[in-house]
Amino acid sequence: MNEEKFVLIENQSMTLNELARELESITGYTVKDSFGDVNRIVAQKPNFDDDFESFLVTYEFHESDDIVDATITTPRDENVNLKTEAVKLRLLSYKSR
Repeated sequence: MNEEKFVLIENQSMTLNELARELESITGYTVKDSFGDVNRIVAQKPNFDDDFESFLVTYEFHESDDIVDATITTPRDENVNLKTEAVKLRLLSYKSR
C-alpha cells in the first residue's frame, strides 16, 4: 500500500518523532504516540560481529486499526536516548488489521 514511499525513507537516520511525522505524511493518518511502542529485538543467537542494537517500534493510528512496524538500529557501544537522538531506520512494515 505505502511500500513505494516507505522505501524512500528506509536506511536514513532520523529521530522517532521525525519518523512519526513522515508516517503521518505518507499514510494520511495521525499517530497516537510520536515515539511509538519501542521493544528491543533480542536475537536467539547473538552475533558479536554486529556493531548495532536492533529495536522494533510500533506506531498505531487514531483513524485506523492498522499499524506500522519500524525496525531501527543504534550503535552497540553507545547509550542512545531513543526519545531525542537520531536512529537508523532499517525497515518499515505496514500491517492491516
